[in-house]
Amino acid sequence: MKKLMIAAAAAAAGMALAPAQAAFVDFAADADLNGERALASGDDLTIDGVTMLLFGFGGLAGEPAHPYLDAGVAGLGVCKALDDMGQCDPSDDDNVTDGESLLILFATGDLGAALPRTINGLIFRDADHNLIDSMNDGLVHIITDAGDMTALFSTFISMAAGGDAFFADTASLFFEFVDKQFYVSALDVSDVPLPGALPLLLSGLAGLGFAGRRRKEA
Repeated sequence: MKKLMIAAAAAAAGMALAPAQAAFVDFAADADLNGERALASGDDLTIDGVTMLLFGFGGLAGEPAHPYLDAGVAGLGVCKALDDMGQCDPSDDDNVTDGESLLILFATGDLGAALPRTINGLIFRDADHNLIDSMNDGLVHIITDAGDMTALFSTFISMAAGGDAFFADTASLFFEFVDKQFYVSALDVSDVPLPGALPLLLSGLAGLGFAGRRRKEA
């Protein structure tokens, strides 16, 4: 019993110290590789092992719109209307613009539950597909599980890269236009460091210890 508990404790420690699994969700590369396309609001998409449900909203009333993967090194945007070929109509309405917003929900591979992630990096592009940074900045509204902020794109980029709690352990990312059209080009994400099975394993260890004490008392 003692050897079993030691082995289980070592396994638990290994799980706790294991590095978080990192992934790079490159919406721009996906659109370039697999084709520019619209999704229905609520459709799922998996990139680099990260499964997401994507929702688009357009107009002042927040009507459902299409999440849109735009090619040409752009990324994920929103399109309110499609033509007969399933392309954005008009073609320049494929980014997140006035009155539009985008919601990303992280989920398990079978879509059975939310799966929180930590956001380690954000890449945005503007309407001309240029990287957004401090040289061509603007405001954007972002909501995560940790809060609700309106700030410069460059501020959010720095927060994610610096490990700010605003982007830690979040199952959802909401992006809303404020004063600059944009695409969400890519996300650098990792699993939440504490494995979901660890609390269960630790409770099992506690149970083993309790059983061992009762056996000695008997």
